Amino acid sequence: MPYDPCEESCKTLTRKLLEHDIQPVWGSDPKVRTALVAAGWNPGRRFDVSAWVAMLRSAEFFIGDRALQVWREFGRLRVTSPADRSPPSSLLIDPVDACIDALDESHRLRDHYGIDFSPLGMWSIQFRTYMGSDSRVIAVGPKVVWKLGGSFSEALDYVVNGNGNRATEADWLQP
Repeated sequence: MPYDPCEESCKTLTRKLLEHDIQPVWGSDPKVRTALVAAGWNPGRRFDVSAWVAMLRSAEFFIGDRALQVWREFGRLRVTSPADRSPPSSLLIDPVDACIDALDESHRLRDHYGIDFSPLGMWSIQFRTYMGSDSRVIAVGPKVVWKLGGSFSEALDYVVNGNGNRATEADWLQP
């Protein structure tokens, strides 16, 4: 197997973080970190989200603290699965492009789950994603919701590695 410096640095950084009881956002999976780096992410990356915040607030969306952190670190990145994942998957972090016209949908999610949801981006090019105030990440399609993960790191793991079908029927989504 060829030497991959990205994978080696991921192992080293993950080990150091775990020694201090800090869980990195990408979890402990080197494939997830490799996908993040390939998307343009690096430790300490910061993206200016002020325009997003202004647009989403003026549209009256809920903006959760955790979602704001994710936007700042991963804004405008498209994380894609490796070629061997079937079906292929991706997650674009751009809450305005994906969800600015979906305020009613975010309210239906709130009413159904009993928590607020912030726009997050687009999963696999076609499904809006949201982050709940409890950090769960879900994707929404016509009459269906996918639980991508209970946290952003779990959602990244699902996007990169897959792990079964997480779709549930959601007739309640229709107006």
